[in-house]
Amino acid sequence: MCARFLLPNHPVVLNYRFASAAAARSVPRRDINLAQCSRCGLVFNASFEASVVPYDENYENRQCFSPAFQDHLGSLACRLIAENGLKNARILEVGCGKGDFLRLICAEANARGVGYDTTYEGPAVSDDRRIHFHKNYVSASDISEPFEAVICRHVVEHVPQIGDFLRQLHSIARAAGNPVLVLETPSFEWIIRNGCFWDIFYEHCNYFNLPTLAFLAEQAGFEVLNQSLVFGGQYQLLELRALPSPTPAQRPVKISGETSLATFAENIETFRKRMEKRLLDNGASDGWAIWGAGAKGVALVNQLQIVPPLFVVDSNPAKQGGVIPGSTIPIVGPDDTRVAQAKVILVANPNYLPEIKLALEKRHFRNSILST
Repeated sequence: MCARFLLPNHPVVLNYRFASAAAARSVPRRDINLAQCSRCGLVFNASFEASVVPYDENYENRQCFSPAFQDHLGSLACRLIAENGLKNARILEVGCGKGDFLRLICAEANARGVGYDTTYEGPAVSDDRRIHFHKNYVSASDISEPFEAVICRHVVEHVPQIGDFLRQLHSIARAAGNPVLVLETPSFEWIIRNGCFWDIFYEHCNYFNLPTLAFLAEQAGFEVLNQSLVFGGQYQLLELRALPSPTPAQRPVKISGETSLATFAENIETFRKRMEKRLLDNGASDGWAIWGAGAKGVALVNQLQIVPPLFVVDSNPAKQGGVIPGSTIPIVGPDDTRVAQAKVILVANPNYLPEIKLALEKRHFRNSILST
């Protein structure tokens, strides 16, 4: 192992719906003890306990209420359809969440789909009967017919023993007829470059540099067809094909400054203090708010060491009326009258800044708007 970084006593789940302050405050806490493998470059939580993270119907991490994120999903669907000939295809999604992307890509491609996720809520079969959802994990033994694509978005960062999981995906892909397999996950380079201490949280037990994810995929028996950055560089997209027999890569991944946990750990305190100063300089002492009740916003609530925000704003109706995990801070909608009371609003994800500025201008908000 190379570097280490400790974030103590952090809530074990940030993308979770809590209806009361008492429930939100009582969320279990654990240390985030990051380490980096000196051979492959993987950054992982060495103290992770999978059993304490609940992945049930109350797990809520949808971002599709943002126009910017809708654009990302739409462009991703169109790209995958065009490059892989998915018109009228069959598509399998491993970890489909609430099913938003599977519905979107199937609608765009006139495709049929099957999705698996323990957090799914809704009917087992879509209204047009073209998509079937299963509220459980999937294995190769569940696959009895071919698919033209297997999609696994924002799953690998949540799974311990990532090598075993990638080998399971290899088996699933082979059982599905060996179609293209698509992975999407955050880019650790983006986190390092921007000093995103608020993008480190317990439910993410893995953080992948681009060369690390490609290396691990090859170790599991995949050929890397394409790897690219998407969503303003925040995410990486990997398109893979399972080889008949694994040919593990032998060359270790070189860890540089832009892929090093040590670089992140050295700068984290500077970035946090800089953000706190910006907030205070813009009037946070008189009452401030965060826009974004996803994991980034919740991490900011739990990690910033200034007066807590009055509330957190989110456009996802499923989050509104709830309470931020690890706190007593309420989640409100954009039209809540309290929004006007904030002297400064901090946007948790810079990709959403233009649309949030526009939304606040329409509501005649005249105070400060900052972005992470």
